[in-house]
Amino acid sequence: MAYDTDIPPHLSAQRAGTPAPIDADKPNTAMLKGDIDSGRSGDKVEVFDPGMAMLGTCEEAGGNALSPKDIARARLAEIKERWRLSPRKPGYAHDRADPTLALYVGFIGVAGVGLSAAIWLARTVA
Repeated sequence: MAYDTDIPPHLSAQRAGTPAPIDADKPNTAMLKGDIDSGRSGDKVEVFDPGMAMLGTCEEAGGNALSPKDIARARLAEIKERWRLSPRKPGYAHDRADPTLALYVGFIGVAGVGLSAAIWLARTVA
């Protein structure tokens, strides 16, 4: 194996292409997947994600293929409506501070101080 980085090349680790405009005339499920893979929807970072089956495959196989109107509505919901109506903010991967780790470390610190104080108090009383 003679790769520059000792990691074999893999196409799934490549950046996603520029997504189609949100106001496309005839949107399709590939555009919706492009929005998600590009990070435009806000729920993941920008990277190509090879799925086992493309979006809409199950609906199409079942005889209920999504109409362009349904796909346009889904793209709008993924990109704009999800984050506008949600109380959640984008996570750590989107350059936002996530206080979970700090709260966990703080809790462990307070619990450690409390346990140490209880042990010290028990030894001084006894």
